[in-house]
Amino acid sequence: MKFWLRAFNIYLLAAVAVVGSGCGSNPSHLSAKKDYATLSIFMEGRPADSTPVQVGPYQTTMYIVPDAVLTEADLSKAKLVDNPNGTYAIELSFNDHGKLVLDMQTTSNPGKHLIIFAKFPPRGWKEPAEEGAAAGKPPAEQPRISAWLAAPMIPRNGISNGSLQFAPDATHAEAAQIVRGLNNIVAELDK
Repeated sequence: MKFWLRAFNIYLLAAVAVVGSGCGSNPSHLSAKKDYATLSIFMEGRPADSTPVQVGPYQTTMYIVPDAVLTEADLSKAKLVDNPNGTYAIELSFNDHGKLVLDMQTTSNPGKHLIIFAKFPPRGWKEPAEEGAAAGKPPAEQPRISAWLAAPMIPRNGISNGSLQFAPDATHAEAAQIVRGLNNIVAELDK
């Protein structure tokens, strides 16, 4: 019974964080003091019954199954990995539920892609009052608050170690903000 109650609380907090960040009315304990980010990982689908999205720096059209298979509620931690050659990646480690789902989804879908979306508004960010104008700034100066980050291909044997690493379509600063935000939301969910 406690397991179901904890799972309900995790999804309730995640829903509040997602809805709150979407409408610009975050609860005070989630908005101004820390970065927060949300994450949704989708399975690649067939064009006939899926939603098209533009992924990566070349805006490649990919098709996603409408419901996310993993979210920030399935994470245990996120890490920014700086490689010696100057590249970087985000490494996601999943909790027990996330490991199970990742293993099941990837084992049964080798060769398909996991399509990763994140929402990462900066601290204190509010929805613009009117489209194209955020706090009097020209559109070019508006921070990017969400992105389709990557679409790593699922290996032949799936992913059974509970960890997913990918090179994001994000600047190093954005990647660091996403990692901080995900770890902050994981800490809130663990409370």
